[in-house]
Amino acid sequence: MVHKNYLSALAIFLTFALFSLQHFTTQPPSPKGLDTPENEFSAIRAHNILKSLLIENKPHPVGSDLNRTIKERLKDELDKLGIQHQEQKTWACATRFASCAEVENLIAIIPGETKSPYLALMAHYDSVPMAPGAGDDGAGVVAILEAARALKLEAPFKHPIMIILTDAEEIGLVGAEAFFNQHPLAKEIGIVLNIEGSGSSGSSMVLRTSKKNELLIKSYVHETARPYGFSFVKEIFKRMPNDTDFSVVNRSNIAGIDFAFAGERNHYHTPNDTVDNIDLRTIQHHGENILPLSKNLASVDWDDMGDEFIYGGEIYGFWTQWKTSYSLIFSLLATLLLMLAIFKSKVSVKKSAVGILMSPIIVSTTVLSGFIAFYLLSFLSGKVISWPGIEWPYRILLISSTALGGLIGVSIARKFVNQIEMLFGAWLFWLILTFLITIYLPDAANTFILPVIFAGFLLLISSFVKEDNKQILFLLTLVMSVPMTLGLIFSLEQSQGYKLIGAVLPLVGLYALIISPLLFSLKIKLINLCIGLVTISALLIGSYTNLYTEDRPQHVNIYFYEDLDAGNSYVQLSSQESLIEPLVSYINEEKAKALVPFSGEYLSENWTQSASSEWQGPSLEKQIELGENKLVKLKLNSNRSASRIVLLLPKDSGLTSFYLGSVKMKPVLSSWGLYEGYYVIYLNGIYNKEVELKLNFDANKSEVSAYLMDISTKLPPHLDELYKDRSGIFSPVHRGDQAILIKKISI
Repeated sequence: MVHKNYLSALAIFLTFALFSLQHFTTQPPSPKGLDTPENEFSAIRAHNILKSLLIENKPHPVGSDLNRTIKERLKDELDKLGIQHQEQKTWACATRFASCAEVENLIAIIPGETKSPYLALMAHYDSVPMAPGAGDDGAGVVAILEAARALKLEAPFKHPIMIILTDAEEIGLVGAEAFFNQHPLAKEIGIVLNIEGSGSSGSSMVLRTSKKNELLIKSYVHETARPYGFSFVKEIFKRMPNDTDFSVVNRSNIAGIDFAFAGERNHYHTPNDTVDNIDLRTIQHHGENILPLSKNLASVDWDDMGDEFIYGGEIYGFWTQWKTSYSLIFSLLATLLLMLAIFKSKVSVKKSAVGILMSPIIVSTTVLSGFIAFYLLSFLSGKVISWPGIEWPYRILLISSTALGGLIGVSIARKFVNQIEMLFGAWLFWLILTFLITIYLPDAANTFILPVIFAGFLLLISSFVKEDNKQILFLLTLVMSVPMTLGLIFSLEQSQGYKLIGAVLPLVGLYALIISPLLFSLKIKLINLCIGLVTISALLIGSYTNLYTEDRPQHVNIYFYEDLDAGNSYVQLSSQESLIEPLVSYINEEKAKALVPFSGEYLSENWTQSASSEWQGPSLEKQIELGENKLVKLKLNSNRSASRIVLLLPKDSGLTSFYLGSVKMKPVLSSWGLYEGYYVIYLNGIYNKEVELKLNFDANKSEVSAYLMDISTKLPPHLDELYKDRSGIFSPVHRGDQAILIKKISI
């Protein structure tokens, strides 16, 4: 028996207890040491390889000297394992845009009892220009090497195993494009397990799978001690700009699983992505995912990959999965349970309908309150930090503001319905959402189906018990709701950050709806007064306290633009967050301005005029052949060993295709951003290399105006003071600092 006066307190306590239990059960496993049996995975052994690969602790983007050095070290590691390997060196380009490079992929083979199809383990060994790349994707590379060591001990398996270590992933999956579009072995691959990283900690999760994934998911769950992943992430990933090499696998219609982690994402693509910062538990989880799964998959038939499955991660340590086609049946089962519960409980259908109408009000007040709180944070401080170094003001603000909004919604709802009517109304609203999600976002259906079925079952049982015991069953409806709502928030906070607080608030709102009937007995005015004071305090602390730390710095890139024809030079400080001292003192212009000669409409903020670099721009030799169409042969090089050369050709140039080596590519017209209205050809990893480029045009225009740029991460010497001040609690990110020299050319 639970007295109504204690029901609210118990509901809040149970929420925290269930959240803690779910969080604990989804943590990565402890790392295994050097004394681990040889046929098992050891994170310490893998980490030792990582330390030797990345001993310089410096970035190694495609084409750089260090990139080649690390490639040679990888070959040495494969030699130590006695695994034969080959190198694929070729020009290739990305699919979505013309980002090209001469890549150097590594392919190694562990022979099987048959010649094919292969099970492929894939990761990329290049990094972005600003990061040492321990998490992205050094952890994936060494997890594969350590797994390969153990697999070699038990080989041959039925299927041969291929190791693919790709280059140039960071500039558009170019190494994977080169392998799957050009290498003859690509056609002999049956399954790919891709290993990625996005940060420096977190559980290794199933990010996405190929469509017919029954065999893959069942094998994974059967063989892996700590399976982790949510199929709804596939729905999110489809709508995000992020990408991994697995996208190339998907386009090649090859089955597989994409594994990744995304904890401590402030370190992603920054100098903090180091060997010392990588969490050994994350590497261990990578290994415990791929090693037993590889053993199983390499030993079974792949003739039938089965149906499409959705999966719900581990709920308090228990994995859930079913055929996607069953989701509608389960939704109908939930409907039946709720209808029977309403009938047996003799709840007013009319009042339950009012409860349904109250449901979006509670969700909306919760979401709106959280949104307003973070809007005010942005208004007062000029910024919302994605990953604050000091987290507690943001976390308190999230909890208190949404609690305030949720209780406002409760106070409105209880004027129109009682507890039971709101309880049924809330779950009927969830049922409506379940059908909508099942139809329009099928990979996310289980997130809603499981809580509704569980609640429907409990509510049906409650209709058979004494009135005094009903409250216990009402409380238990929270058990399945917490993992599917609040249980996902920590992962979203780690991976998406507070700038994307909108990804978190709907989940909080949905849980606020479920717990709302259990809070009807609260003295809401008094409690909201207290919560309001907490919210204001968190808001003020978050607004006026510097929340950056060296471990979680503000991401700021320094861009230097120089128009070599006009003699104009500018410096821009680029950040998604408002600049603070001392960097803000370097900017003395408030009005946004076009900083490049080829785009008058793309305006940049946080800029100032600068002195010339005194550097010589890129050079080219050209040879024009006129026939039915126009063919232009270019030889391009950077006179300052810049890492990238970019060629911009206007839309009316008539460009139809271009060649790099033997690779023919179609140009992509940029439809937004800095290069809008131009065909853009990115040549990456150039440095001291001379590049031969052939351009095909559909008409014999005598002259086409274009722009040629070379881009380096090395800044001119007169910016040394700015560079030094951009340290400590500041850090470059992604492509990082860029010195861009621009000149107009005619072709």
